[in-house]
Amino acid sequence: MLDIFKNDLKDAIKYPFLDWKIILIIGTLLFTLSILNKYHLNKIGSAISILKNIGLANFNQNIIILIISSILLFIEIGYGSKIVYNGLLGEDEPPQFNKIPNVIWEGLKKYCVIIIYGIMMTLLFNQAKTYFFTNNIPLAIFCFILFIFVYIVFIGALLNRYKNKRKFINAFYYNEIFGLLNDIGAKNVLTIIICAIISQIFTVTSFVDINPNSLSLFEIGISILTFFLAPLTLISTKRLIALNLRRVYSERGILLK
Repeated sequence: MLDIFKNDLKDAIKYPFLDWKIILIIGTLLFTLSILNKYHLNKIGSAISILKNIGLANFNQNIIILIISSILLFIEIGYGSKIVYNGLLGEDEPPQFNKIPNVIWEGLKKYCVIIIYGIMMTLLFNQAKTYFFTNNIPLAIFCFILFIFVYIVFIGALLNRYKNKRKFINAFYYNEIFGLLNDIGAKNVLTIIICAIISQIFTVTSFVDINPNSLSLFEIGISILTFFLAPLTLISTKRLIALNLRRVYSERGILLK
């Protein structure tokens, strides 16, 4: 089992380097998304000029930021989903950045799934903290266990979407989800969860907030490193998930629909 995981890890590390363009595109996308989240749109002079030229200078700039950020976020999520799904279909090279509307649509669907399950997990986690700080330990433990349970179901929901052509509704077919988790097995589910967590560590939140008035060589170095490390980590972990699922599906006779 360990040898198989090592081989998958080597494949996942090499995978992004099969197409350097994808690394640069994802890095630029994440960096742009980070900038939009950290700076007000009025600091982007060219964007304001465009808005003035098309008569939208008085349009709420926060809405503009929200729309652009959402589209970029959906592209990131959708492309990550495409890596996993194409890997399950047997493809061994990074998918190209084409059919962007489809990528955005997939990102939107997956984002909605994340939000729905995320709300439930947030409520349970906050309730667990409340009970803990009021010394109601049994209820705190109970809510935390429910939180873990919902998170595992959430992972199963995402996997069930991949199994069913990434259909939104299949993220809520719980008989299918529990059956799929049982077929995959606890060890493989744990590996997928670890990959999913790692894939988010070096994305948008990992970018350093640079202050142009006090720019240092250290900040520049960290930002350049993160620019490449974020997409590499994101792409590699998605590939690792695909390889794990592909192997498990093959061993257990699970077929994509």
